[in-house]
Amino acid sequence: MDSDRPWPFEVHQLSQRTLVIIESDRFGELPHIYAVLGPKKAIIIDTGCNTASLRDFLETLSCLEGKEFQVVNTHIHYDHIMGNYGFSMASQRRCRGICQGSRSRAFSENWKANSLQDMVGASILDFAVTDWLDEGARIYLNDDEPTDEESLEILHTPGHTPDSISLYLPAENRLFSGDLIYPGSLFLYLPGSSLEDFRESLHKLRAFIASKPEGCGYFGQFAMAMQADPNLLSLLLSCGHIDPELPAKALEVLRKVDLPEITSPASVPGTSPSCVDQRMSAIELR
Repeated sequence: MDSDRPWPFEVHQLSQRTLVIIESDRFGELPHIYAVLGPKKAIIIDTGCNTASLRDFLETLSCLEGKEFQVVNTHIHYDHIMGNYGFSMASQRRCRGICQGSRSRAFSENWKANSLQDMVGASILDFAVTDWLDEGARIYLNDDEPTDEESLEILHTPGHTPDSISLYLPAENRLFSGDLIYPGSLFLYLPGSSLEDFRESLHKLRAFIASKPEGCGYFGQFAMAMQADPNLLSLLLSCGHIDPELPAKALEVLRKVDLPEITSPASVPGTSPSCVDQRMSAIELR
């Protein structure tokens, strides 16, 4: 990359251990990439659109100096995996591996067809997945002294894609939700999408969130405000787009969603299954 050209990444520190990196890309996706820091490594959740090398950019951040990287993809759509190549090259010895969910491995392994790259004119360079993550697996931030508190727990949350996963960080009461939910139109008529799986994943997340204590260990950027307003201490959703700290109460507005109420592609004139969404607006989710 030309040294005089600015990086297409914007970094915000959400907590002492979590960064969000927002990429300005040619597809207009503005993917949210997350780095969760441990003592010796950083977990990189999704790798964006490869507008520039994410790997090279991370090397410029002082808080990541000397740390190894471990990549986790929430699913295999192009805007979440195009930067994988930079971590997969043999020369990149500081990368511990690239992980994906194990629920629909055949779908994930066929990413050349299922990533939507042909639909948008993207070109994804080859990469190798090293670990397939089962439901309930944990990625520890400190492999030398592993604790559940300082780990990312894997939840299989299909719907947007059959291989979608979410990751829960107990230390911050934070759930990285990928594209399962974010404040905007949720696209569920793409190849591999399932309305039934989406509904079941929402039920699963509601039950999961209900089992977590209010205010469990969160140290976000609004710490002073949280002392004044305990409601801000509830679980946060770090989404794949638009909002890195969406209150989990946003899930409550989707309780009314039922399959018979969802608009079907055939009922919308001039549309096709690949371009119809559920018409859930940002206002509805807030």
